[in-house]
Amino acid sequence: MFRRWAETRLYSKTMQLAVAELRRAARTSNALEKLASLDVAEQKLRDVLWLRPEARSPRFEDGLAEIARRRQSCLHEQAIPAVARLLEAAERGLADRDTLLQAAGSLLAFLYHYLPDEPQVEQLGARFRTLGGKQPPYQPVRPLSEMYRRPEGGAGCGALIGGLLLAGALLLWAHLGP
Repeated sequence: MFRRWAETRLYSKTMQLAVAELRRAARTSNALEKLASLDVAEQKLRDVLWLRPEARSPRFEDGLAEIARRRQSCLHEQAIPAVARLLEAAERGLADRDTLLQAAGSLLAFLYHYLPDEPQVEQLGARFRTLGGKQPPYQPVRPLSEMYRRPEGGAGCGALIGGLLLAGALLLWAHLGP
């Protein structure tokens, strides 16, 4: 009973997080924020399907496909040009070089993960390394299945009954005295 309630609440909150991240991705023009939001939204939708496999429908599959299309669009139209601009600014010394290279490296992590064989990404990566940039690893969003372990059936009821028995014993002991 409690497990079902907790998982229903978890399902609802996870779905709300996915929708919030999709809205955030739609509102931002920052490529790094957009890519991070799309990653979180995709993982949260996958978490929803893990919680409730019966919820899988063509609508969910279409949603996941749309996230993939948006990501590809963002990578090609925003991330690649942004990395090129950041590297150009770092070469010219227009701002703090380390800050520019850190931002470029974060975007390159997404580019290398999703477009590993793209020649333009390889060129940007080589240019990044010649400027002395350190490539951070891509950090995937952890799935809910790694963090949440479903309790055994009846474990919540057993704990409740045990707690009630303990409370009753304590009340009886307090009433009768030591």
